[in-house]
Amino acid sequence: MTMLVTVLGTTGKTGRLITAELLARGLPVRGVVRRPEAQDVVRSQGAEPVLADLRSATELLADALTGSDVVINAAAASDPQPGLAEAVDRDGAINAVNAARKAGVPRFLQVSSLFADRPDQGPEFLQRVLRAKQVSDQALVDSGLSWTIVRPGGLTDDPGTGLVRIAERLDITPGIPRTIPRADVAAVTVAALDEPTSRFRAFDLTSGTTSITAALPTTTGS
Repeated sequence: MTMLVTVLGTTGKTGRLITAELLARGLPVRGVVRRPEAQDVVRSQGAEPVLADLRSATELLADALTGSDVVINAAAASDPQPGLAEAVDRDGAINAVNAARKAGVPRFLQVSSLFADRPDQGPEFLQRVLRAKQVSDQALVDSGLSWTIVRPGGLTDDPGTGLVRIAERLDITPGIPRTIPRADVAAVTVAALDEPTSRFRAFDLTSGTTSITAALPTTTGS
């Protein structure tokens, strides 16, 4: 059976790559955008645009998600300025979870961030964003949905390598990479759809030396 996947943040750098990865697999994709002019961007990728805002009323967002088999939330604040992280990464993400429940969507994947489960250990300039993500990640865990939370390290625009490290909590020490290409984040997120062990699981993700197919089912890291 074909899954209809709705992507939130589909016009962002990571969201576009997730959308492209889904379409390459032959899956129908619905891209939620909040600006009318962004609909053409979604159409140009081959996805169906839907106009909605993460910060709109839950009922309105639920209408945009109705009929979806999976929601992938790749939306994120564009910078850690005061108020924006709370509006997008916390309140907007929680609203999306509530809307998915109201719309009867069974599966929800959230692209979060490394250190979102331990904000005080993250970079100081990102701690506001990390605390916001920590709250919305927990809301997803408590939602009753079948959930997956991907916590990637620092995002780069380098080409994907397909080689990663994955664990429920990675040991981040000096000299060990804590970054990852967005393309690899997209590949892992989409691969999680087919991996049963990714359900009800949150994990850290950085570049590494293990293939995605080998690393994703593990919880001990690579």
